[in-house]
Amino acid sequence: MLPKFDITKKSWLQVSVLACFIAAIVLLMFLDYFNLESFSIFNNTGFYFDYTWKGRLFLLFFLWLLVLEYSLNLEKEPIKDQETSRSNFKLLATYICALVPIIYIICVNFLGFDKTVIQIGEALRGDYWKANLDSEDLLYFLTASWPLSLEYLMFTVSFTATILLSYGKVGLKKFGISIGLIAGITAIYLTDTIFPFGVLKPLQLLALPTASCAAMLFDLLGYNFMLYYSPGPSAMPIIRTTDLAGKSVSIAIAWPCAGVHSMFLYTLIMLLLFRKSSMSRFRKLIYFIIGAIGTYFVNVLRILAYYFIRVNSGLSAATNFHDVYGEILFVTWILLYILLIVCIQKFNLAEKTLQGIRKLTQFSRKEKQRPATPQQ
Repeated sequence: MLPKFDITKKSWLQVSVLACFIAAIVLLMFLDYFNLESFSIFNNTGFYFDYTWKGRLFLLFFLWLLVLEYSLNLEKEPIKDQETSRSNFKLLATYICALVPIIYIICVNFLGFDKTVIQIGEALRGDYWKANLDSEDLLYFLTASWPLSLEYLMFTVSFTATILLSYGKVGLKKFGISIGLIAGITAIYLTDTIFPFGVLKPLQLLALPTASCAAMLFDLLGYNFMLYYSPGPSAMPIIRTTDLAGKSVSIAIAWPCAGVHSMFLYTLIMLLLFRKSSMSRFRKLIYFIIGAIGTYFVNVLRILAYYFIRVNSGLSAATNFHDVYGEILFVTWILLYILLIVCIQKFNLAEKTLQGIRKLTQFSRKEKQRPATPQQ
């Protein structure tokens, strides 16, 4: 006897939940593009879905991964005899959690909740920001960085709760990459917002090796510069040089700029990827180490690129690279590296390479063992 499937009910729940998150991001894009947001800095700075630091471009990556994982996990599941209907309360809770982002966006932009967001930021970190930041930076952190971090937090909590209610604990595995990306970006943005400009020493110390490696490459390329590091509450490695006009240029390297968060995201993505793979632990370790080395040098190259743009094209072009294109280098690298791993595994390239090496070695041994032909 064939198993019975509750396809309609399950599919409608999944589609409607997915539609809630799509609608929230589309509404946010609409408000952002037409400069209709309650926070004026979002309207005056540009389209925030173009920015990777700090911006909303990762929401589009999250949406892309969400749709991709949803498509991969859309499968028919037989109904158990003891489970013929879903709890109405649980169903209601699922939809409420899925609607939290769009409700939050509407409240912030149309119902005056933006003032509450500012008050929460001032109560949480306002005294420190006022004591250690100038007026321009204070305005940015209070009305842009903090609301943006809280926005990501709303998406993370809402999405995680919705997945748990819809799929149970197995949903954390099915949508692990989507959850990992949005949760990782949220943690990074919140950390940098609450502890700005290298205040968090354990993370900021990790910027020193990257800055030193970049400085060595500058030296090999023959550029004149000085690398400084002075201790203090917000100490950062600083590269000082001159631009084409002969003016002094200082480039400070905080832990996000040095790629600490890129390494964190890389680790998270690879661990989630390996959970769904049946390859051996040794091979996973090799892939992880090679990818970690590649991620580190991608961040070093990003510092070099920012340096060249800053010196040759000015601060505006360098800022644009830093806020928009810098993170895309890491995203491009990780996608290409994952594609490489998939190709190696799918076409057994590692095994074929080892077989080729063995054949070549055996052929060389036979050539050495072959007796020499006597000369006439």
